[in-house]
Amino acid sequence: MYVTQKAFIHKKGKILVLRDPQHAVKGQVGLDFPGGKYRWGKALQEELKREVAEETGLTINVSKPFISWTNLGYKTKHKNINLFIVGYLCEYVSGKVILSNEHDKFEWVDEKNYRNWKENSPYFRALEEYFKLK
Repeated sequence: MYVTQKAFIHKKGKILVLRDPQHAVKGQVGLDFPGGKYRWGKALQEELKREVAEETGLTINVSKPFISWTNLGYKTKHKNINLFIVGYLCEYVSGKVILSNEHDKFEWVDEKNYRNWKENSPYFRALEEYFKLK
């Protein structure tokens, strides 16, 4: 099992969501958030900032964790793995979104349009929980 961190980046009332084309299959839209596997021995917040910068080009401030979930049988290129995911509340600081090759689409969503990303996944349930905080 791997520990993964995901950033729920808040900017002017919206949250950044990404599309992972590898997981946009069988009725799933491929909803994802910036972040990645935690590298043991590193500072948690600094690791999340690094992942966000690599995947989006953004600079963020990391606040506190607000949700966790599991993704069992997550498909990678070479094997299936199990993930324990921690979602952090984060604030946009600067930058323009420039996606890495891991994602092919992004959108800043709010309470009015986040349901356009609806899928039957723990990622979408985490997004729903975020908007319940407001």
